Amino acid sequence: MTFSDSCVGYPAQEACIMFNLAPAIPARSDLEWCWYLRRHGRAGDALERVLHDIGVMDPGGWAQWQPSTLTDTGSPIAVVFSTGDDALALTTEVEDPKNDPATRFARVCEIIKMIGGNAPSTAFRDVISAAQGSADLEYGARLGLRHDGKKLHTVLYAEIPEAASDLSALVAETPFTPILQDYGPSARATMVAYDTQTKRMTIHCEADNVKRTILPALCLPAQVSPDVLSMSIDGMTDGPPRIDLPTSKLGFSYTIDDNGNLPVLALSFNSKELFKDDYTIEKRVRACGGNKLPTYTSLIEHLPVAPVGTTHHGNFTMTARQNAAPTLSINVAAPWITGE
Repeated sequence: MTFSDSCVGYPAQEACIMFNLAPAIPARSDLEWCWYLRRHGRAGDALERVLHDIGVMDPGGWAQWQPSTLTDTGSPIAVVFSTGDDALALTTEVEDPKNDPATRFARVCEIIKMIGGNAPSTAFRDVISAAQGSADLEYGARLGLRHDGKKLHTVLYAEIPEAASDLSALVAETPFTPILQDYGPSARATMVAYDTQTKRMTIHCEADNVKRTILPALCLPAQVSPDVLSMSIDGMTDGPPRIDLPTSKLGFSYTIDDNGNLPVLALSFNSKELFKDDYTIEKRVRACGGNKLPTYTSLIEHLPVAPVGTTHHGNFTMTARQNAAPTLSINVAAPWITGE
């Protein structure tokens, strides 16, 4: 049947003119992202509602925000996958990155209360506000969201400016402070994370151009094996043992609670510096347990090809455990389209 045959009651020419003039309805810019979230049932629905409340998504798709430094692609959301956690977890910006980052910390605290969480104590907020008060900030603060299908879990991530990195000791008891002092300016605190449910704090640090000989000192406060971590690094990179670490910058963090437990150590490496492109990174993720994470493989299916020199994948993180191999996690940018 031809088009003109189906246009009952209209001359063929008139019908075709009407068809050609009909406006095209553009697809939502967040269509792939919405499909991904909705495959997660209750957890995806809950996080989608929160993202709309924040404003990173709106009724027409992604909000018209400037690119974010959270991800290499500029996406304002990164999904977090871990071999030790099946929940849907992500980190998100809470305002357009073009806005003043100095307002971001207060904004995250407001959102946590808005969605039913417990904001940090006044003392904690005062320390962070003092640390950020007179510094140039990159992002100020971000929000972590996690849903296991039953309950929403929130984490506040607050930037610690380089000039104020010594204030990290005021946020929580830090048995690793001597490590930062020993390595001087090559090691510094960069961010503090506050888990609003468990009230645990995580101090994130970076160290430049350090060698594998740093591992024993890093492992001592957590009382985990530097040899196990060293072998795990080689396994992750699929490379031969060597004195140098695989990236020029090492990220490390300690999670601390008030119950007298040992701090939990995690190491972080930039996957782009390790493997250059998404194809190679994906192969290593799958080899290191990613094949057992259906949520990871389903997101990869929704990702467009990244521009040359850009990757959707972010940092590899390994969390050390006593008498066991570390758990691995990877951050991946949500499929974000600017709409321009």
